[in-house]
Formats: sequence, structure tokens, C-alpha cells
Amino acid sequence: MSTTTTTTQAQPAALQTVLQDYRLHHSEASGDAAKAESTRSSSSTATAAQPPVAWDVSHRRVPPYRPTNRDRDQAEVAVYLSGAERAFITTMFTGLFVNASTAKAWRSTVGKLNSNIFRYSVGGER
Repeated sequence: MSTTTTTTQAQPAALQTVLQDYRLHHSEASGDAAKAESTRSSSSTATAAQPPVAWDVSHRRVPPYRPTNRDRDQAEVAVYLSGAERAFITTMFTGLFVNASTAKAWRSTVGKLNSNIFRYSVGGER
């Protein structure tokens, strides 16, 4: 004779309410549909439309839908928050450009004699 053991873990109430949104709801078979519809029509639909008073909606902080404005003037968009940020980003990308340009010039001239300069190990390469 075999026995079956089931372990159930208790979940906090807040987690239960969040997970309730993701429960699967299957439609009834065609024979049961008429019986289920009559049961639904007899119940009050006004209470089903209104959420309970203690309904947890703090996890639903999704802003209202706004369509993409493809005609937006780019002068309205704030790219840099301050002059210091603009100077830092400009310096960073200028340094990348200088490094890449120097490496390209090196590889096309002297790099043919010594290929170890301007080569960087990536991910533990040797």
C-alpha cells in the first residue's frame, strides 16, 4: 500500500493577491456553458465589477497609455541635465574616438611590425 504526502507552504496575503492576477481561468465545456451562464446571470454583476475595499493595487503603478509623438521637436528634449554632465560625456566619447583612431592608424602602419600594442585582452584572452 502506497501513501502520498503533500506539502503546502503558506504564502503572505500580499503575495497571494499579486499571484491571483496570474491564475489560469479555463472556459467550460460546451455542455456546461449554458449551466454556467445561468449561474452567472443569477449572481450580482455589480459586485463583480467593483473591486473589494481592501484591494491591493500598489503593484499596478503603470502610467496611463500615451501614444508615441513622432512629430516632437528635438529642441524640447532635455539631453543633458547640466554643463558638467555634458562636459563629462563629451570628454568620454572624445577619448574613445581618439583611442580608436590611434589604434586604427597604428595597425595600418607600425602595427604590422608589432601587433601587441593597442590590443586589449577581452574576457581573459591571452
